[in-house]
Amino acid sequence: MSASVYIVAVENSADHLGAELVQHFRIQNPDVKILGIGGAALAAVGIQSEIDISGLAILGFVEGLKSYPMILDRVRATVESIMAHSPDAAVLIDSWGFMIRVAKGLKKAGYSGKVIKYLAPQVWAMREGRSKILAQYVDHLLTIHSFDAPYFEKHGLPVSYVGNPIFDTDYCQGNGSALRRELGLEPRDHIVSVFFGSRLSEIQQLAKPFADAVALLKHRQPNPKFISPVSESIATDVNAAAGEDLRLQDIILLPEARKFDVFAASDVALACSGTVTTQLACAGVPTIVAYRLNALTYAVAKRLYKPDYISIVNIAANDSLMPELVQGQVTGENLTRAALKYLYDEELRQETSKRLMAQTDMMKGKGGSASERAALTILDIVGA
Repeated sequence: MSASVYIVAVENSADHLGAELVQHFRIQNPDVKILGIGGAALAAVGIQSEIDISGLAILGFVEGLKSYPMILDRVRATVESIMAHSPDAAVLIDSWGFMIRVAKGLKKAGYSGKVIKYLAPQVWAMREGRSKILAQYVDHLLTIHSFDAPYFEKHGLPVSYVGNPIFDTDYCQGNGSALRRELGLEPRDHIVSVFFGSRLSEIQQLAKPFADAVALLKHRQPNPKFISPVSESIATDVNAAAGEDLRLQDIILLPEARKFDVFAASDVALACSGTVTTQLACAGVPTIVAYRLNALTYAVAKRLYKPDYISIVNIAANDSLMPELVQGQVTGENLTRAALKYLYDEELRQETSKRLMAQTDMMKGKGGSASERAALTILDIVGA
């Protein structure tokens, strides 16, 4: 009898990680049975979601309280689905708040398979106590940072370092010239790419300052063009924001599938802090990183957060390779001022691009794909 694996991914980045796992499972063992909960990426590789994940990409204390009844309902549905299928392993990808509730629910329900957490909570940044909690409810942890293991192994949780799958992709494969021609842009036209984030709360927090920046840049720069590749999971929310603030309608919205072309065409990016900032760094795009939280959530996070930077690339470099604007600093004026430095200075753009690509090249490590290593580790755990 072939092994079975159940993947749970409720955010856009986790959905893509899950899809990559599926592809490597099938290469390594075509007989493995794969089920799951996810979005468009998992659906594209043939895994139809057992429950609706819309609305589950939630960040922040206040936002979580508002959505708490819905979260508990989806947690219950997820646990029930896993128990009904009784897979050999449940792979819970990222999303600490949702996944730890699923793990607790599985333990309470007497789940006999292995609970595997893919991506560790960033206890090196804040809330180290989560490492002890995770060890109580999870059988194995797959981590993307080489320095994670000691935080969890001291509590008896087996850890496998598989590397960061974000570096498995070539982010320089896009065709910026073709995109410019397609959109009728001149070579001299400056392109500012805009990345709103992957959660409704992030879009809501950044919509106004991004709109302010778009308006200011149009006033201060000759004919800038704004482009944003948007995933299906946030397209409705971004369109709603543009409906409320007409200045956002100056941003050309493209499908997420055009993201690499947008990277290649961009002179500078305005981006919500997250996975995409590392991708932009890999592509060598000078980027201004922005992040805002609900005031109460930020007050809590500020007391707990340890690093000096919020972007993984800046943390690894211990340097501000990408300017960061946080909370009250995220204004249209500040975003504009930071972007104009790159738009006015081609030499600075090129030097910044080289530094970003050199830093991410150091972070990649050597030897194989992280997603492949993660898939092999999971298959080994279930004996497939």
